[in-house]
Amino acid sequence: MISESAGATPYGIFLLADDYLAAAKLAFRDPRIGTGPVRLMTYHAAELFLKTYMRSAGETIDALRALGHDLDKMVFRARSLGLKLPAQSFAQSRKLWANNDYVRARYVVTRERPDISDERVLRYCETIRSSVIKALNMDELGVPQGDPWLGALPADYPKQAPAEPS
Repeated sequence: MISESAGATPYGIFLLADDYLAAAKLAFRDPRIGTGPVRLMTYHAAELFLKTYMRSAGETIDALRALGHDLDKMVFRARSLGLKLPAQSFAQSRKLWANNDYVRARYVVTRERPDISDERVLRYCETIRSSVIKALNMDELGVPQGDPWLGALPADYPKQAPAEPS
């Protein structure tokens, strides 16, 4: 069996995050889809963008998994590793956590509008995405413009065998 950390590169995680964000935006524009799926996909994208940065900074898969789905913890952990986010992102993260919004989006079936609009949640995720792009020197598509690792490879990243001379 291939370990989960095999190939868990910042770039790969970023691409998955971008897919979730794109799906959330499509769902947002569809009047048949309620707020829950939009928010859930947006929160998952934000998690993955933050994990992109944390993985690049050397965090192991176990360390990332230990954060659960706690965006607030992820935002503060990424900041402690050097990610620069606007102050508004920290405030919004705290509000989402205080409202237990992730759990509500995932499990509470309701059509009433939450106190934090879907538009603001999407902007929150876009801000995290932009901050990660800047910090990791990526282009707008998330392609690294240099080394995708901020430091040493994570301890759980597979060791590469030296190339054989030709």
